[in-house]
Amino acid sequence: MVFEQDSERSIQFFKGLLYKHLINYEDSHGRIPDLNTEDDLVRTGFSEKRSFEELVRAAEGVPRDAINVASKAALKAREKRITMAQVRDAARAWYQSDKEAAIKGIPEAQEFLNWIIDEVIREKKSRGFLVNQNDSNYPALLGLFDARVLHLTKRGYSAQDTPGERYDVWTIDYGAYVDLMRTKNEPQELNLFELDMPMETNDEEVPMQDLRAIRRAVLNLSDFNSRNEFR
Repeated sequence: MVFEQDSERSIQFFKGLLYKHLINYEDSHGRIPDLNTEDDLVRTGFSEKRSFEELVRAAEGVPRDAINVASKAALKAREKRITMAQVRDAARAWYQSDKEAAIKGIPEAQEFLNWIIDEVIREKKSRGFLVNQNDSNYPALLGLFDARVLHLTKRGYSAQDTPGERYDVWTIDYGAYVDLMRTKNEPQELNLFELDMPMETNDEEVPMQDLRAIRRAVLNLSDFNSRNEFR
């Protein structure tokens, strides 16, 4: 249900998910005006179609994340339609309150995440990266996966530069990336993946998954281990 893998399927799934939640709300609290179909959810609840699509991207295929980001965005919007900026603010807030909080008590996971940010986002200018399948059970990697800070988006990818090797494609959570924006840790020169439609705000773009960039970002976990050994 990840947006970049099948945008139409993911949009329809999350549209139906949120619509059903609102219909259940109607059963207890009365009818919501102008909400008769799933399409009405987008038309009446969001400033434009792309704002809803950004919510789907922010969910990273996880229903729980979609519901929480949507609720936080709705609280920011109040009686108005949800905007792109509000989706991003809500994704950042949800990441900070739920996902970041979950790894704060795990120093190795936090250190590993910081290393990924340095190696992948800052150096490779990518939100995604490759990990050799032989390293798929690396504890810190699985810890960030369990916390939904990293997402496994494709298995068994074959990189052109290393024939015969099989990799898994991972991406850093949308909310984690947005959390880096406009801070002292803001990634530089990352606006590499232009989208077809204009932005609603001047915010920096959150990169889409792009294998052209990802295949240059092979994460060698032995480098992380070596760095720690020599401290």
